[in-house]
Amino acid sequence: MAELDKIPVKNSIQVETVKLDDDILDSIKKLNERSNIIIANCGNLYLRRKELIDEMDRVENSLKLAEDEFKSTQTRLNEIGENVDEKYPQARINIQDGTVTYQPGAPTRKQQLAQQQSQMQELQVSEGEAPSIVN
Repeated sequence: MAELDKIPVKNSIQVETVKLDDDILDSIKKLNERSNIIIANCGNLYLRRKELIDEMDRVENSLKLAEDEFKSTQTRLNEIGENVDEKYPQARINIQDGTVTYQPGAPTRKQQLAQQQSQMQELQVSEGEAPSIVN
């Protein structure tokens, strides 16, 4: 351990300051400025992307509501059409003047569908196939 006692100990650290060349300092300043601009642009892009995602969510919700409303409207139109067909078989409605042209005594569309299904089942039975139930 006596050897460690012989090592000189410095109690102070020497620091020197020198001036950088102007071209190096200018390059560092320009690159730092460019880096700050890029960081700001990235932040703006992130925020804009977030706004667009939120807007797309609102558009998707609106589209879903419109689809649901369309389906409901189509269902109601079909119900009215079936009711009109029951009263006026094979009806053609002129919504401009409010008239309906129909075939009195003709089968309704629902009756025609039932007849077609019955014929299909009879055909399957006659060909030896098991009848399938169609709703």
